Amino acid sequence: MSERNLVVTELKRALRERGLTYLAVARRLNLSLATVKRLFSSGDFSLERVELICEMLGLRLSEILERARDHHTPTNQLTLTQEREIVADPKLFFVTWLVLNRVPAEDILRLYRLTQRELVRCLIKLDRLKVLELQPGNRVRLLVSRRFSWRPGGPVQRHIHQKLLREFLASAFVGAQDEFFFHGAMVSEEVHGHLKRVLQSAARECMDLVERDRSATPSRNGAAFVLALRPWGYSGFKDFERPPP
Repeated sequence: MSERNLVVTELKRALRERGLTYLAVARRLNLSLATVKRLFSSGDFSLERVELICEMLGLRLSEILERARDHHTPTNQLTLTQEREIVADPKLFFVTWLVLNRVPAEDILRLYRLTQRELVRCLIKLDRLKVLELQPGNRVRLLVSRRFSWRPGGPVQRHIHQKLLREFLASAFVGAQDEFFFHGAMVSEEVHGHLKRVLQSAARECMDLVERDRSATPSRNGAAFVLALRPWGYSGFKDFERPPP
């Protein structure tokens, strides 16, 4: 697929995410609906028109290009060696977490107790590990997909389970902004598969919301959410179970 087609496909996706129609685009570009449909079909957009559509979407052209590349690239995972090196250095792990969340270098220096030298050292190491490409002015281009995930059962996921999740789940979840739901039931294989697909869809929707929020208000607070599913029975109930016949 050509880069032009990738951009047009990403513009369509972003319009759907925001509930915007070709008619809204036609009004913004001062064109007829038929002309806009033809432009999206042929991909024959001028740069000026693409930028006007990006303005409608609340996205920069560079963000559309990055999203287009990420959606075209299969979901990536790091190697075990890469993950081990990242999780072995707390400062490097922290910077990796921020970079994967698209936090610019200037915001990292402004918001966190890191010197420029420490940050650059981490960025150089992440460049060497092929997590990102370090560019002039400490700008970065991520080399992993926007749908990136840590290796199941890998070094980083184990660290998250042992440290982050344990601390996160220790809360009583009683605050006005908190939400907690836990439910368990006996289900068929078919329903288990359906539940997995529903959670995957919910995870994608949550990440899309986070992505869109990056171009909105600069006032933000930390937040975390967990989606999980597996065949499971509480160990505390084992003594009550009858042995199989």
